[in-house]
Amino acid sequence: MKKDVVKPPRRTWNRRLATTKDGSPTLEVVEWGVAYHSIHGALTESEHVFIDRGLERWWSENEETTERVRVLEVGFGTGLNAALAWQWAERRGVALDYVGIEPHPLEPHEVDAWAASGLSDDLAWRLRALHEQAGGADGLKADGFSAQILHCTLQAWKGKGAFDVCFFDAFAPTQQPELWEVEIFERLLPGMNPSAVLATYCAKGQVRRNMERAGWKVERHPGPPGKREMLVACNVPVTRWNVRCYALILNPARTHILVARERFPDGSVGCKFPGGGVEQGEAIVDTLWRECAEELGSTEGLTGLGHAYTNDFFVRSAFREDEQILAVYHWMQADHEGIAWWDEKPAAVAASEPLLEMNWEALAELTPDAMRFPIDRHVVANLSEWLAAIQSSPSAG
Repeated sequence: MKKDVVKPPRRTWNRRLATTKDGSPTLEVVEWGVAYHSIHGALTESEHVFIDRGLERWWSENEETTERVRVLEVGFGTGLNAALAWQWAERRGVALDYVGIEPHPLEPHEVDAWAASGLSDDLAWRLRALHEQAGGADGLKADGFSAQILHCTLQAWKGKGAFDVCFFDAFAPTQQPELWEVEIFERLLPGMNPSAVLATYCAKGQVRRNMERAGWKVERHPGPPGKREMLVACNVPVTRWNVRCYALILNPARTHILVARERFPDGSVGCKFPGGGVEQGEAIVDTLWRECAEELGSTEGLTGLGHAYTNDFFVRSAFREDEQILAVYHWMQADHEGIAWWDEKPAAVAASEPLLEMNWEALAELTPDAMRFPIDRHVVANLSEWLAAIQSSPSAG
């Protein structure tokens, strides 16, 4: 493997050994008071998150079509995940190529102490081999297994590859927030094969949203001991677009906005703005008026105020995983508040939720969490700022 990187300045961390609850060792960064692995079990965490939910997950879906697996790890660290992947490949009888990114490698004495502290002999010799050989120009090559450790930051990495599995094992967002941003997950995605899997121990909501914005399909899974959840992200290629158009309809005083409460194709019920999909050959503005007529029953008393927003971040359809959403929002104003609570159709089942309801919501009280879809939530979060720009503007058709 060719090493195509820019090395960062070498930084020495003060690290010390610690024993986790399953008896396996970890290292602790003294300055941060943070361990490389879970204190509830280093070995248990690595096997659960990266082998079972990462490698095994991908292999179970692709074993009939491949004879070689390519793994990228963000945060080689102690090398435990790489050594376990090596063992896994031998058990499965499959070839595995591993690339690890690690800007702050362990010192030789730290490797010796770590490998001799409660790990099996088999893991210990693999760990030593990885640290001693994989960081060299030629990497480590064994029967059916190869490894290359790149001593650089992920941001500086210039390598290319078509990886099947990504072990995302950076320190937590509290210590390394720059490694959990949207841009990082965007950077990773082009180098992953279709159907590739990314596994990480972190389950923070903002991390999940950042992954989704970058284009990953994200799933929550049960976490290892000590963690309720973890995340598995999949590279599901987008094969089509869905262009949507929505109306931000204000009342005459511009203190309230019209919100639809709708039953969706998957049977769930949630809030959205009035509007829908653009049909082939249809202009955006024509869609706006057609959807208003369909959902409100009439466009009488409505005036268009112009474009408000088009989403500038990636959003995958909630109902079709290979579909990307582009949503266009236009301001509109009603000259009356007669649209107070209207049902498009009777309930599909007696006493059940109606298919569509409309209601005026106070702008001062509407929160992003009230909306079902991420673009609507972004719009609500910015309504006050955007509305200020048009508050002094007269209505214009």
